[in-house]
Amino acid sequence: MRLESAIDNGQVPHSFVLFPSMEPYINPNIRILTIRRQLLTYWDYNHCKVFSFWRLYWNSNPGARIIYKDRVISLTPEKIVLVPAHTGIRHRLDRDTTTHFYAHFFADAPFDRLSPEIYVFKTEPGMLTMLKSMPVSENSINALGPTMAVYGLIYSLLARIPDTAFKSSRIPSRMAENISFIEAHIQKSVSNKEIARHMGASVNTMLRHYQHELGMTPQAYLRQKRIEKACALLHDPQKSIKQIAEETGFCDQYYFFRTFKALQNITPAQYRRHSCTR
Repeated sequence: MRLESAIDNGQVPHSFVLFPSMEPYINPNIRILTIRRQLLTYWDYNHCKVFSFWRLYWNSNPGARIIYKDRVISLTPEKIVLVPAHTGIRHRLDRDTTTHFYAHFFADAPFDRLSPEIYVFKTEPGMLTMLKSMPVSENSINALGPTMAVYGLIYSLLARIPDTAFKSSRIPSRMAENISFIEAHIQKSVSNKEIARHMGASVNTMLRHYQHELGMTPQAYLRQKRIEKACALLHDPQKSIKQIAEETGFCDQYYFFRTFKALQNITPAQYRRHSCTR
């Protein structure tokens, strides 16, 4: 039978014909939380800041720096700096004021598999033009044009991270599907028995898989994802902390506070105050 006739008779799916050699591609999900360019007059040096989101920094003048372990990175117009999620840094401002641009964003797989590090890139002319055109304001920049430009900048910089920076281990597809199942239950409880049933394994086998691949239990992973979502929601000033607790599946506000502080080392209110201002 000719291929055209088989298609007409419905014996060959159109998707098979249109995409006969479709290759799987990595489609990393990037979610911007805030974009801002502001006059920086103070940076707290005493505390190591660890957040669950990525940070992009660029300064229009020298005079500020970040410290990662024993490494000191000066923030100058010639540099753009990426700080991955869960990477602790300290800040220092060595002058009265400087213009500071920053973007906070989440980056999903494979960028959630990076080893802790600070990534420094040379600022190119096109990047400089875009960054300098951002308005200086205390309010987040949320216009479509600037937002899309920053998305492009983030993707461009992430693409330059060397392959050697990524952890070599790859989560098996069966495990990845089970992780997606957990992430779909951020707003409600899901037991280990339900998670194991979805994986098609015993509870003990499922627990071993999680410990081997993620280094934590599925319940610990679920709590981590709930707090990560809470961190994103805390960037929205219209949402109360009580609302955020409810939307992230915490049965009461006290339990939310306790879990948040255990994972972030600060309270939700402190997080909102610090993370949304630099």
